[in-house]
Amino acid sequence: MDEILVQALRDITDVLESFLPTPAPGVTQRLLVTPKKIKPTGLGGYVGVNVQPHAALYGRYIHAISEVSLSSVNGLDSLHLASNNVTNELLSQDRATLRNNGIFKINLETMSDITHSGSGNNAIDSRSLRFTLEFEFIPIPAVFEGHIGKLEYNLELALAAGKATFYQIDFANVQAAGEDPLSYFHFLDDPDITATSPAGTWGFDFTTGSIHQSEDVGGGGTTLATARKAGTQALLLKKGQPYLSRNMILKAELFTGDTDGIGFVFRWLDENNFYYYLMSARNNYHVIGKKTTGNYAFLEQAGLNETLGFAVGQTVQSRLIIEGEHFQVYMNENFVLSGSDGSLTAAGRVGFLSHHNEDAHFLNLQLIRFAP
Repeated sequence: MDEILVQALRDITDVLESFLPTPAPGVTQRLLVTPKKIKPTGLGGYVGVNVQPHAALYGRYIHAISEVSLSSVNGLDSLHLASNNVTNELLSQDRATLRNNGIFKINLETMSDITHSGSGNNAIDSRSLRFTLEFEFIPIPAVFEGHIGKLEYNLELALAAGKATFYQIDFANVQAAGEDPLSYFHFLDDPDITATSPAGTWGFDFTTGSIHQSEDVGGGGTTLATARKAGTQALLLKKGQPYLSRNMILKAELFTGDTDGIGFVFRWLDENNFYYYLMSARNNYHVIGKKTTGNYAFLEQAGLNETLGFAVGQTVQSRLIIEGEHFQVYMNENFVLSGSDGSLTAAGRVGFLSHHNEDAHFLNLQLIRFAP
């Protein structure tokens, strides 16, 4: 038996029960949640490590049917009122509330015809409302898991589908060995930066041992009013050739003295087709977005955290888990966001991204690439 699924259904039932209105007098309501499709989140179900208590995190992504059965002994008016109340309450929850409870999507699928049973004082009018539901469940461990911290790297490999390959660069070590860290990248500016934007200026900062970008390069606003986050990019090379990856764990240490966007690009096919991840201290957000056929947009499902920034002037450990259509972001080993999108499925290039950030530093890069 899948214990995580059992707990997920129990918890999501409690969440939906909390959303439902108090039934009108004479009306009874019953909620049933039935899974239709279950997927492991992350890589084989593994999504990272919980900080306190220190233990591995596993999760499930679930498509389910939520059915609310209503019965009224007070006539049709009470039944209609109860139907409206249930529909309004479940569909009017704000986005932040849904995401805080792991819910990506909830839609009304069908409303059954009214059935009648009994007669006179024993007459009962009934109907059912069916909602489609998509949610993610990642239970937080209650008990410290011993020495799991030493096994995290191997767990990522053991639970991933396919063969793993590694690519790791510490830019300070590269420079100390007599190589040019900049030779590991191809630098370019997005064609959608504004006409008045300066070009990107990339260099090696000997003080911090980092790849450094020092110009206010950008197109599109710094808030989430628009998904357009055109900036300057550093695309990874290996032995002078583009490094392609589809499913991966992408890790790096980032540092910035600016409050605007710093992050990554991945599944980069060309300058008009790629995904990006950015975090902003000025506007307190983390976002995964995309550019397809030259048009910027947010993901098909989720991919936004509008309540969390980062500490300017401090090193931030950033990790992206990218598997199929599902993406997750962790910052300093804390879960930040997840999202799903099926627009770009082919392997593509990966690299760094700076958006309206005049002081973006990238200290290292670790890439675990999984087949296919």
